[in-house]
Order: sequence, then structure tokens, then C-alpha cells
Amino acid sequence: MDRPVSVKLVLRAGALNGERPGWDDRRGKLFWVDIREPALHLLDPASGEDTAWELPAWIGCFALDRAGDVVVALATGLYHLRLETGALQPLAHAPFDPRRFIFNDGRCDPRGRFFAGAMYLPLKPGDQSGEPAGSPLWRYDGGGRWTAVTDPVKTSNGLAWSPDGRTMYHADTDPKVIWAYDYDLDSGTPSNKRVFARLDVADTQGGPDGASVDSEGFYWTAVFANGALLRFDPDGRLERRVPMPVTYPTMPVFGGPDLRTLFVTSANWPKPPAWRAAHPDEGGVFALDAPVPGLPPNRFDFGALTP
Repeated sequence: MDRPVSVKLVLRAGALNGERPGWDDRRGKLFWVDIREPALHLLDPASGEDTAWELPAWIGCFALDRAGDVVVALATGLYHLRLETGALQPLAHAPFDPRRFIFNDGRCDPRGRFFAGAMYLPLKPGDQSGEPAGSPLWRYDGGGRWTAVTDPVKTSNGLAWSPDGRTMYHADTDPKVIWAYDYDLDSGTPSNKRVFARLDVADTQGGPDGASVDSEGFYWTAVFANGALLRFDPDGRLERRVPMPVTYPTMPVFGGPDLRTLFVTSANWPKPPAWRAAHPDEGGVFALDAPVPGLPPNRFDFGALTP
């Protein structure tokens, strides 16, 4: 089942929590974020040049818009980031208690609607009120409004859509489960929740983190704390395991001029500083050849928001 391939280190970023890579097909460059040292980065894979926009709070995820700027989900809410100036325009407050939750994985559907999930991370680590059941996946509907579209999950991850846009995938890292939903493109609503894959069957360690779908409809997920990518066929059968040279891969995304390169971010925050210093590639951005092309990025569209 293992399919060893050549994996190239593109950027020795040393990111505490490198996440949410996203290919910009117009610029021919890769956006990515460091969640815990909050910044949006833009990497030129050809030169290795990396540009960063420092942000005032935890950034869970982002999406490119149709004009070439970015919407970013920060701890305090959703913002429109003008890349030329670095100015942030507030769009909506977070749809949860930001003292107890923060945004995590998110992206746009094929029509340009923005979705984001959350994870429990209280400001006060000794929170005595008890850990809540979780937080749902949220759809931004414009005008500061959010709509919950799934049941609560503990650590929202793995959001992706099939090539025809009619299946939505969503994962919860801690119970190691990936769900599939029927997806209504017209309303932006998932339904008919079912288990797509359980990683405690496919892989004994780690849980599903970020994910992407290729042009054949196969679902790729990074397995955090397992050092691997997994590729599932559209029926949820494990097709291959790709070993990674780092312990904490976080998300794969397709890029390059033909969308046949898999870029993978990684993290090093679970380890102490001395370990990080001895393992400088951990927290880096990596690239490998994909067996088939991926899908073009879905861009945020203000005109697609629910009235």
C-alpha cells in the first residue's frame, strides 16, 4: 500500500503550524499560512522567495477572491485582506465564542461560497466549564451572517468537494473519521451524512488533517502525527499511502502550471524547541509529483452569497 515517491523540500519555513496551502493559478505561486505565528505567506516555488503578511490574530484558513485578494478567517472573525496595502476589512464576527474556539480548516465551494470550521482552544487552558461537544462547519452568507451546515465536530478539517461539486467531504481529526455528504450546489447545503473513511482502520496513528480532491475524484488527506498522505478512491477505499519526510504533515494541495504537483505544509509545534532545532525540515513546505492533476482553486465570490 505504501507508494514511496521523491519528496522535495521547497521551503525550510520552520513553521509552528504551517497549514492551508492554496495554489494561485494567476500568480503561479503558493499561498499558505502559519496558524500559530499568524501570517499569510506567498511562496514562489521556482525561486524559493517567500513573502508574508503578518496578521493580528490566529489565522485558521483563507480563500482567494476573484479580484486576486484574500478573505481570511482570524480568531476574531472573517476579514477581507487587501494584499497591496495589507489592510483588513471586517466582514463578520466569529460565529462562536472566541474565548473558547478558533477557526481551523476552511475553503470555498465550487460556486464561491466560503466555509470554515473551528476547534476548541480556550484562552484559559484551565477552563473549568468543561469541553463542549464541538462546533459545526459554518457557511458565510454575507452581511455578517453565518449558517451552521453540519453537526458539531471537535477539530474541523478535511473540507473538500468532488470534481462535479455534488459531494462534500468533511473530517474530524480526533475521532479519525471523514464524512461524505450529498451537496446541493444551488443552495450550498450538505445532506445525507455518511462515513466515507475511518483512519483507525486504514492507519493506526494520527488523524486526518487538511485534504484535497484530484481530477479523478480521489480524496487526499494529510495524516497529522503519522508522517503520511493517504489517497482514497471515491468509494472510500484506501488506494495508497505516501510516506512523508516529516512527522506532522498538515494539508496537501495541487499546484504548478499543470496542477500535477502536490504541495504539502507541515507543523512542528507539538515538539519542544530543542527538538525543532535538531529537525529543521519539520514545519517546512514540500512538493511531490502527483499521479493525476488536481482541480483549479475555488475563488470567493461576493455575488454567490446567500441572500
